[in-house]
Amino acid sequence: MVMTLDPVTTFAPVRSDTLPENTRYKDDGCDASATCLECPLALCKYDDPGWLQRESRRTRDDEIFQLRQERVPVAEISERFDISTRTVHRIVQRGGATAVTVAEQDDGPSISLSELAERSLFRERTPFPKLILGDSSRFGVN
Repeated sequence: MVMTLDPVTTFAPVRSDTLPENTRYKDDGCDASATCLECPLALCKYDDPGWLQRESRRTRDDEIFQLRQERVPVAEISERFDISTRTVHRIVQRGGATAVTVAEQDDGPSISLSELAERSLFRERTPFPKLILGDSSRFGVN
């Protein structure tokens, strides 16, 4: 027994919400920005999760060092930033934020995901060698 299929009913219908064109992407943003399209960050916090935390800590440490230079009491600084007085002393002794080490620079991605789409990860294709046209009678071509 040979079974033939009707070409119209060969494939099951596809739901319209499975196609990328018909998908509603939610742009909820994050704690850095209300929407991804208006984000001020140079690198998405989801591309390198530790980057935003390191930057926030460096900014905080510089603020603490500056406040201590202005003779703000250590107890007041520790309350304001919700850290221990010992941490305030460590930051002040260090001179504010620590310098970015080579290891930290190499930790994160070297390229953001938005730039990745514009670049190729493969080397350029080697061009074919030039075709030398010579005497075609040698090959028996008519």
